[in-house]
Amino acid sequence: MKLSKEWFNEARQLCADIGPEDGIDPRLAARAVGRKTKNHKGRQLGKEARHVLSMIFAGELSDPIFRDLVVIGVTPTDDGQFLIVSLALIDDSIETSEARILEKCCAVNGYLRSAIAWSVNRKRVPMLKFELLQ
Repeated sequence: MKLSKEWFNEARQLCADIGPEDGIDPRLAARAVGRKTKNHKGRQLGKEARHVLSMIFAGELSDPIFRDLVVIGVTPTDDGQFLIVSLALIDDSIETSEARILEKCCAVNGYLRSAIAWSVNRKRVPMLKFELLQ
């Protein structure tokens, strides 16, 4: 058999089988597949918050502990109430405990939220939760 006849026979067999998508308007199926992203605006806010927090930790805060922190990522929670800020230490020789670092981050939480709100022109910004990655 020629190649075109082989393809034609295979296509005929596939068309003869009834599949789960048969009888559904293809336009409706394409719409359902097209919108896979969930919480798009939250991810955008997280990306901008990561940029702002990196700049603030690098220079604006006077405590030297903040200069040794790097913002790894900012991820929003599913309900949108919190932004989880993942931090890492640049220099492992710092003698400060993890609890002390997180306590200092929570102390400047309001300042950080206001800086994020100002940069993205939002009235309300989710609460920040910090986690220190090892």
